[in-house]
Amino acid sequence: YLLLSAACSLLFAGFLHGERTVLNINEDWDFHLSAEGAERQQVDLPHTWNARDAFDHLDGPAHVTIMDYYFRGKGTYEKQLYIPADYADQRVEVFIEAAFQRARGWLNGHYLGEHVGGYSAFSFDLTPAMKAGEENVLKVEVDNSFHYDIPPHRADYTMYGGLYRDVFLVATDPVHLDALYVDTPEVSREGARVGIRTEIRYPEGLEDEATVEGVILDPGNNELFRTDMTVQLDGSGLQEVELPAAEVVEPALWSPSHPHLYTARVHLLHEDRRVDTLRSDFGLRWFHFDPQKGFFLNGEFTKIKGVNRHQDRHGHGIALSNEQHWEDMRLIKEMGANFVRLAHYPQDPAVLEACDRLGLLVWEEIPVVTGVGREAFAETSRQMLREMITQHYNHPSIIIWGLMNETIRRQLDKDLHWTVDLCADLNRLAKELDPVRLTAQAQFAARGTAIFDHSDIRGWNRYFGWYYDDFAGFAEWLDEEHRNNPDAVIFISEYGAGSERGYHLETPSQSDFTETWATAFHKAHWKAIQERDWVGGSAVWNMFDFASEEKGGNIPGINQKGLADFDRKPKDAFYFYQSQWADKPMVYIVSQTWINRTGKEDEVKTLEVFSNCDTVELFLNGDSLGIIERGEGWHEWLWKTRLPEGINELRAVGTSGQTVVEDRLTINYTVNLIEQEEDPE
Repeated sequence: YLLLSAACSLLFAGFLHGERTVLNINEDWDFHLSAEGAERQQVDLPHTWNARDAFDHLDGPAHVTIMDYYFRGKGTYEKQLYIPADYADQRVEVFIEAAFQRARGWLNGHYLGEHVGGYSAFSFDLTPAMKAGEENVLKVEVDNSFHYDIPPHRADYTMYGGLYRDVFLVATDPVHLDALYVDTPEVSREGARVGIRTEIRYPEGLEDEATVEGVILDPGNNELFRTDMTVQLDGSGLQEVELPAAEVVEPALWSPSHPHLYTARVHLLHEDRRVDTLRSDFGLRWFHFDPQKGFFLNGEFTKIKGVNRHQDRHGHGIALSNEQHWEDMRLIKEMGANFVRLAHYPQDPAVLEACDRLGLLVWEEIPVVTGVGREAFAETSRQMLREMITQHYNHPSIIIWGLMNETIRRQLDKDLHWTVDLCADLNRLAKELDPVRLTAQAQFAARGTAIFDHSDIRGWNRYFGWYYDDFAGFAEWLDEEHRNNPDAVIFISEYGAGSERGYHLETPSQSDFTETWATAFHKAHWKAIQERDWVGGSAVWNMFDFASEEKGGNIPGINQKGLADFDRKPKDAFYFYQSQWADKPMVYIVSQTWINRTGKEDEVKTLEVFSNCDTVELFLNGDSLGIIERGEGWHEWLWKTRLPEGINELRAVGTSGQTVVEDRLTINYTVNLIEQEEDPE
């Protein structure tokens, strides 16, 4: 495959293991944007050139197209790269975790090649052009322009340009390992079968003997299994090797509550010395979706409680550090989610590592969004799917490969077959590359349902009470969809409502961007999902606000459907889900961002608390408003009272067993003295 020489080696090596050398070269790049008036800059990676301009005020004609909202074009990165003299006999590559969305490379003026696609890792071989023991000039040109043959054509998110993930210099022996795949086709509580596949890359024409050793370590780093195999190198330059399978008795199973990780290591010996080592963490688990009963992980019913996640952040665009990716995943886990859909593209290796270690199930997908092209577009889509699956194959968190999103909305009837045929083709390829995991697609408004014949999971993006209809329509639609398709796995891949953090109204209305309406939306939708075990899973749209040049809410250029804002500050709906999903006792007075309130004198107000405790007691200015006990099924914590004018101190105390938690809120209540005019009638 196009990327395996570096991508799988690094992603599965864990860096600096064995005899290969991996050096981070993020620092000190010379950057120049091919825009009028642009000046050269010194930048460190990760880097994007659209972190700011995507939010600039647009003064232009009303007919301006989406291509005019921010710079989409070419940017060039150059670096003085010293290659040590002892690399002279090595194979040396530059490994790039991602560049949006076309990248071409040169070393010392020698053309290295091109990679197409903005979300997968790739490498350029530097060996033929490098000068060992000297300074070299490495140049990478990145282009985020629209291209008809490259997904996505358009989507509800900003297409930032740049070298926005980490970049490494990799040196290996000419005879080295090229990939490490861990297969877990049979897993139960009693035992598991684990297979290891690898590839050896070497100079074409070399006919020799090499030895491959395989080792499996348990979660406590104790050796469980060791095997080896002698391989005859046949001169082809690349050979696949499958080692004897290991049997693991009573395995420590991977799950969101217990994310146990095993480790596979492969050593390569050539000419009586170890020349390379790759390692990969993996997990042992099994799962299935039952159309009538829901999702089962390791034989136990598990309600999938999830969110979608885009990778950008205010002030950084998509150029996030590994630590920032981990922060996002920790916040998702802290909220109580056990699932994340990586929308709408493969994301940083740090994201998947975090999901593996924190315990978050994953749906990862390729960026075939909104529409499709023709033959070249289809081939690029297949390449993207192949890269995603081969590069991320070993992550136990991944249970679903996503094929496309909202692709049957606007096509002419005569063109619809291009989308259906592509979906069928991608589904076949996914099954060929990974027969264990399931495939899914997400649709918004289907022009017929034939396309759903070409994935295991029928994903729906639903927005009742936001774009259309009312909250009650969601439950009605769910029941009708299940009744009409009793053998289909139904997954709510998106549902959400926009809101500005801190914007509240006493009487909200549909699509008004208040937290008040958004929270009511989430309550109604989650209640419907929670009460139906057969809903295979769900994912809120979205965990975080994200940049979208198409959006025109009360914050231009931002899709505001996040449970936290673009700076990662939680909104009320975050705490609602935490009260529904998290195990750690919590209590939250609604709302910490609504401290100035008005009303009539002696008006009865409703005060609300979100909590997962057994009991909650609410105090107003030191006086108890009463204790409420959690009941069975759907539950809300509501108190009715009158607020005195002026400063009011609220304190909520939640109790679960011996654990006591509390929250405080100060409200400044103003009596509205403006009297309504009497109706003359």
